[in-house]
Amino acid sequence: MDFAAIGKIFTSYDSKAPMLFNSGAFFFLFIFFLLIYSMVYKVKMARTIYVIAFSLFFYYKASGWYLLLLVGSAVADYLFAIMVSRSKEEWLRKLWLVVSIVFSLGLLAYFKYTNFFVINWNAITGSNFSISEIFLPIGISFYTFQSLSYIIDVYWKKIDVTNNFGDYLFFLTFFPHLVAGPIVKAKLFLPQLKEEVIIKREEVYMGLYLIICGLLKKSVLADYVSQYSDLVFADPGHYSGFENLMAAYCYALQIYCDFSGYSDMAIGLAKIMGFNLGVNFNFPYQAQSITDFWRRWHIALSTWLRDYLYIPLGGNKKGRIRTYINSFITMLLGGLWHGASWKFVFWGGMHGVGLAVHKLFDHKFGNIKIEKNWQKSILKILAWALTFHFVIFLWIFFRAKDFSVAWSMVHQIVFNMDLAFVSPFFSARKLLIIILIFGIITHAVSSETNQRLMKQFVGIPFWAKLAIFVVSVQLAIQFTNESVQPFIYFQF
Repeated sequence: MDFAAIGKIFTSYDSKAPMLFNSGAFFFLFIFFLLIYSMVYKVKMARTIYVIAFSLFFYYKASGWYLLLLVGSAVADYLFAIMVSRSKEEWLRKLWLVVSIVFSLGLLAYFKYTNFFVINWNAITGSNFSISEIFLPIGISFYTFQSLSYIIDVYWKKIDVTNNFGDYLFFLTFFPHLVAGPIVKAKLFLPQLKEEVIIKREEVYMGLYLIICGLLKKSVLADYVSQYSDLVFADPGHYSGFENLMAAYCYALQIYCDFSGYSDMAIGLAKIMGFNLGVNFNFPYQAQSITDFWRRWHIALSTWLRDYLYIPLGGNKKGRIRTYINSFITMLLGGLWHGASWKFVFWGGMHGVGLAVHKLFDHKFGNIKIEKNWQKSILKILAWALTFHFVIFLWIFFRAKDFSVAWSMVHQIVFNMDLAFVSPFFSARKLLIIILIFGIITHAVSSETNQRLMKQFVGIPFWAKLAIFVVSVQLAIQFTNESVQPFIYFQF
């Protein structure tokens, strides 16, 4: 046994190989973690200290000494929330709220948007101002939004401030959701810390089911189709319109399986430990409108934007025009949250336009009654196809290196759609087609069917569960490239 290698796992941070849920090292550590957790989880103080310690260790393995930034932010936000809660005068409560928001968003802006600001400042002014490249700490966007939701809810008196720093640090640093979500609101999670943790066998097996699903989504589906999409996105002008279209389809499957796979694993890990993180994806590509899409995609972020941005802006309470503007602003800022680039601003803004157009269309034509079932079916298919391809079109800008690459891809799809490439493509990339079709089939099932499959998994013998897990791990190993691929949303 190589004890030096094992010791390195516990003590060193490698910026080129951060700790990932889909790595063998993490599963080894998590099994070790569970052994001790099973002995301490019934004692609140022991559980709190142990989970926080492991969470901080996990973040260190994912982001190095930016761990200190996370802890510093937690201390500051904890104290800000107390000041908001204890202040008697409304103006003082508002002042502490503003200070806390400026502090949190200021840190996020510095690490995430300084380089973006400098580049655009130089472009506008013609200056040549330069700074050293600023590293973006993993998960900062997620834990910043999470802490903001806590302080704002305390200000709105939706939740009571917690006077237990251990509970707050547990909530903010809980390792399953720490580096890439879901963004868990305090009013969902903090009450769980006050209750006795009861680990049920059914919940553990549901958690295992979600981990298996997440592992297969990420390591088999997402990572495999990414090989083709990366190839075409690198130089779309050298590929036909059909090949570019298939790359866009591949990326749509990739980003869904990658991010929902991470969410499944995070939610599954939490379930095994006796905690509920909610739901983050609900088959978004089944959506028949862009509004429905955002009710299904990255639910934690979309509800955060709704509760803390869209509704405070006025929501739909100040007339139709203002509703459209509020939707646009919300999605524009949601796009900027994803990354410091104009392509993300465009992506978010266009989703805002899509939401506004759908609201307008629904207002004008939503009350029209259609009597015949076949007409309803055709309209549903058309609505789905339009929504899906609108999302696909915008994924191109989300994925592309810059606008020129994105427009090159769009140009190839629209003006260079040579069907002569269809047959050679199917002949040369049989496994890719099989993976795409399998991805489509798994996404086409209903939520009820998925719940049934989960219950069936829970009900089968333990040896069968173990066999399924082993086969899943083997499949992940077979489809893995030379190195473990990071999750897409780590960069946000």
